[in-house]
Amino acid sequence: MKLVTKTIQDTKARVKTKQYYPEKILTGVKQGDPLTATLFCIVIDDIIKQLELRGYISTRLKQCSAYADDILITSRTQETLIDTFGKLKDISLQYGLNVNENKKKYIKCTRKENVLGKLQPGNTLIDQVKSFSNLGSIVNRNNTLEEEIRERIAKGNRAFYTNRALF
Repeated sequence: MKLVTKTIQDTKARVKTKQYYPEKILTGVKQGDPLTATLFCIVIDDIIKQLELRGYISTRLKQCSAYADDILITSRTQETLIDTFGKLKDISLQYGLNVNENKKKYIKCTRKENVLGKLQPGNTLIDQVKSFSNLGSIVNRNNTLEEEIRERIAKGNRAFYTNRALF
């Protein structure tokens, strides 16, 4: 911890408009600093541990997956999802992290037909979507692969026609 403190202590940045203006960084690290990702991973790991998520979704009500700054909460009930999201948001705020209001969404996987709606955990609205992309794979509410296959074929075609001169 002392090494990290020494590394970011008295850090300065320059803002360029017509002239350069020196700016002292009082909290956090400079954008693009190699320590940023490491420190974020340490903090997000501690946050997820505090959510007390043990086991797998087949034996538990909730599960959480995280990759970089994307967090996927899987739950069996809407109440558990709202509760887990609320805890995640509260614990994150204690560490000075905020949930991006434009990136949160939820999907209800069911064989039954359902109308798209919104969840409201606390004073936050979360939009329901029919599908979303997670780590390059498309997850949809029917849990089928057709949309994923179509998307991969389209990406392959775009890549081929963009680079056809190389072939």
